[in-house]
Amino acid sequence: MATLAQGISTQDPPGTGTQALRGASILLVAASWLSAALFGAYILAFYGGTLAGGAPDRWNESLPRLHEAATPFATIAIGAHFVTGGILLLLGPVQLIAAIRARIPALHRWLGRLYVTAAAIAGLGGLGFILAKGTVGGPAMDIGFGLYGALMVLCAALAFTNARARRFETHRAWAIRLFALAIGSWLYRMEYGFWFLCFGKLGHTADFRGGFDMVMDFAFYLPNLAVAEAFIRARRADAAPALRIGAVAALLAASAFILLATWQFATKMWLPGMATGLEAFGGA
Repeated sequence: MATLAQGISTQDPPGTGTQALRGASILLVAASWLSAALFGAYILAFYGGTLAGGAPDRWNESLPRLHEAATPFATIAIGAHFVTGGILLLLGPVQLIAAIRARIPALHRWLGRLYVTAAAIAGLGGLGFILAKGTVGGPAMDIGFGLYGALMVLCAALAFTNARARRFETHRAWAIRLFALAIGSWLYRMEYGFWFLCFGKLGHTADFRGGFDMVMDFAFYLPNLAVAEAFIRARRADAAPALRIGAVAALLAASAFILLATWQFATKMWLPGMATGLEAFGGA
């Protein structure tokens, strides 16, 4: 699958801000490589390890009501969502390596097929969970997360069909949008962490129905799509300099946020969570 880095090539249109756009994009890709790989490993180790170790109830340490014995279909659906979501984050860095695309295009294509399949399953798994039992946050979270899952499936389908039709520019645009969505669940946790650090539990309730919670039902993925769309449009030959400068600013801000959040979450949550999951798996 073509993703963000593939959109940065020697064929980018010349003009004001092009080199800055390229540099800001590479920085964002590098930050995403590190953070997404760590979070993907955490997802697979914690959720997969506790499931294999017979303790899926520990999923509720991450978000209430993820696992309830009375709703096995919902557990299967959200489990599929987590596993494929982890695969998305681990595959994303590989798909961004230009050398693999150039030297082993067949591997890139097959990994791309796996990537869009995982994205579709992740989206459908989330939707299945919502339909089976709803979310802890009620109707607002149901709608926000449901739209997120539907967009994941849509972008995966359009990225794949345009690649098969050899409409590579269109394929690239949909793949960039899919990548922006794929990092949503990872950013959801980061954004909550920063909010709690700065404002405590203001706007948050235990049942995720506070004012901040309802904003976050949509804010963990719609801004990502806005940044992706700005990047896609800024790459066009006729893009206005102001648009390219705005895209550069957005990419730099996203990189700074990701690097700061990665440090916080890796030390306080992800690495300890990996250890917990691996310990549960080893004790199975």
